[in-house]
Amino acid sequence: MADQKSLAKLRHDLSNPLSAILAETQLLLLAPEKYDEETLAGLKQIEDLARKMRQMLQSIE
Repeated sequence: MADQKSLAKLRHDLSNPLSAILAETQLLLLAPEKYDEETLAGLKQIEDLARKMRQMLQSIE
């Protein structure tokens, strides 16, 4: 039971900063003309990885 509680706490503690990272990245991507191709590629990679992490966290029960 303690393991389930620990996992739930970990999920909660990681979800908030991850949501902020994803939201800020998506805001930056709303104006792609402001960035060079390398920066855009980096932002898209951050967005993709944040989405994958969110899916992993959601699968934790």
